[in-house]
Amino acid sequence: MAQQPPDQQQEHHKEMNRKRRLGVHEDAHAASGAMSDINITPLIDVMLVLLIIFMVVTPLAQMGLDISLPQPPPPNQPEQKSQSNQVVMALEEGAITVNKNPVAVEELEARLRDIYQARSDKTIFVRATGAVPYGRVVQAMDLAKAAGVERIGIVSESSVRRARSSPSSGSRRRRPSMRDGPSKDFSPSRW
Repeated sequence: MAQQPPDQQQEHHKEMNRKRRLGVHEDAHAASGAMSDINITPLIDVMLVLLIIFMVVTPLAQMGLDISLPQPPPPNQPEQKSQSNQVVMALEEGAITVNKNPVAVEELEARLRDIYQARSDKTIFVRATGAVPYGRVVQAMDLAKAAGVERIGIVSESSVRRARSSPSSGSRRRRPSMRDGPSKDFSPSRW
């Protein structure tokens, strides 16, 4: 790099100092002393606090129900159904039945424990009529859980009606969608 003569070097330093002074004073109003730049440091602090709040609250807000959906059988395997392996607990106004055998509420846990003691598949299907109070259904499901049941399936009245009335001439039924409105089986008025 070539050395500049001392007078050119001094001129250059004077010019740079003048530009720095003008640059500082160009952003400020001489009379009020106010700066035209926005100080964004507090805004960044607020954004970081909001980010931390959302990071902490988001995992707490995620609530859900763990379900296990049935997996379809492989396409080359014939469909096998064994109804004898399924346990169905039915609740009606005056009685509880397990696989169509009447059971008293006091004996329900012991009866279910006997059934599930040697089973590997600990699934029960609960079917209740609309006249049974919701609390009684929950009590029966709690007793089933205490007896060793791991998964509980709910059988609705509409699924029972569909199973009883087979579609005629091989026609497929339309699946219900959200446009059909709420299901009558799980409406709060039935609890």
